[in-house]
Amino acid sequence: MMRYTARFFLPVVALCCLAAGVFTAANRDAGAVKELSLPPEGMVEIPDGVFRMEVEYRWREGLTNDTLIVDALGIRYRTASTLHLPSYYIDRTEVTNREYKAFLDATGYEPVWPGNFLKHWTDGSYPSGMADHPVVWVSLEDARAYAEWAGKRLPTEAEWQKAAQGTDGRTWPWGGLFDPQKANTDSEGTLPVGSFPDGASPYGILDMAGNVWEWTDSWQTDGYHEYSWLRGGSYFHAKGSLWYMQGGPVAVYQRTKFWHMTPALNRTPTIGFRCVMDVS
Repeated sequence: MMRYTARFFLPVVALCCLAAGVFTAANRDAGAVKELSLPPEGMVEIPDGVFRMEVEYRWREGLTNDTLIVDALGIRYRTASTLHLPSYYIDRTEVTNREYKAFLDATGYEPVWPGNFLKHWTDGSYPSGMADHPVVWVSLEDARAYAEWAGKRLPTEAEWQKAAQGTDGRTWPWGGLFDPQKANTDSEGTLPVGSFPDGASPYGILDMAGNVWEWTDSWQTDGYHEYSWLRGGSYFHAKGSLWYMQGGPVAVYQRTKFWHMTPALNRTPTIGFRCVMDVS
């Protein structure tokens, strides 16, 4: 999933990203925004408060001004900050195929650049038995379009991490030690959301480790590449080289850089998303 993007491609990528997830005028006139109840169904409130956010990522993610750590655990970058986060709601689980189809049925959303969009679906619907699996083969723009319709947005990295970690500095959503019985890890594919209730975070949020990587609202550029930070890890774990995309579930303080190319190439079977909404 790692991409190399030369400066030459940036104008093309920018145009693709801008065009990829727009609604047509007709879509906006018919069901472009979903009606919501409060508190929103399927969401959990994360309370207002100060959050100490410590983040690590692998050295091969590219040069950075963050602190380089070299020890028995390997070579990696680290950054830390203390933030005040207003209260917000976050989806208890990742957005499912069933929920994404409801969005399509209500809006008629079609990406301008449709390559690989919902690649595993057939005739406009998800595979049998996968209604409650997380939706995948969606780009950042496809995720944002769903969130806009749902009256929500994608989480910032800080919002995602606080919901997964709480405020006690734990390593995994469920505690300090990794437990393969509490996440979908190194398996053949996605599982229905909520399959590991014992792997819940301190706030009761599910699937924050494993199953699928999750988009965050973290798009940025270093002047050469456009990228976003992914969180949570996935079911798939490529083996054989340090240069392969990091796989399996990852700790709540770990991030992985995803370099954007085009919407088609940015869609994969291991990335999904969940949404947040401001309480205010």
